[in-house]
Amino acid sequence: MASASVKTILESLRKSKVISNVDKLSSSILLSDQGIDSLDLSGILLNIEETFDIEIPDEDVDGIQTIDDIVIYLNKKK
Repeated sequence: MASASVKTILESLRKSKVISNVDKLSSSILLSDQGIDSLDLSGILLNIEETFDIEIPDEDVDGIQTIDDIVIYLNKKK
């Protein structure tokens, strides 16, 4: 698996069109505070799983609340 960065996460989300406001996302602010609901988050995580060929177990999802959390999680799993 390639190393994850904020840039690679945002590029993946931009290409997948899972959410429409990717360019407005801040990496350190809670996704929920940026208008990302649970359905959007599910789409984001499915995209991340496909892009990085990884499975994110349900018990790990609660710990993913920001783009930075996604980057840290992916880099720990490689």
